[in-house]
Amino acid sequence: MDNAAFHKRADIQELLEQQGHKILWLPAYSPDLNPIEQMWAWVKRKRKEWLIDSVDELFQVFFESCMNNKVV
Repeated sequence: MDNAAFHKRADIQELLEQQGHKILWLPAYSPDLNPIEQMWAWVKRKRKEWLIDSVDELFQVFFESCMNNKVV
């Protein structure tokens, strides 16, 4: 997990642990290790290829790509 302040709240950590999740913290200032950052970079690259005019259309194409396992 990244080091965002809301991730470090005790209630959030407790909830995750109660659900059986093990918390692994990313080193500070390491966006290259954060999968969500890689996903956003992919979306930015693909957006130029897709020639999309609206946010709704971007989400639709992104969702379809995810469902077809074409995302990162």
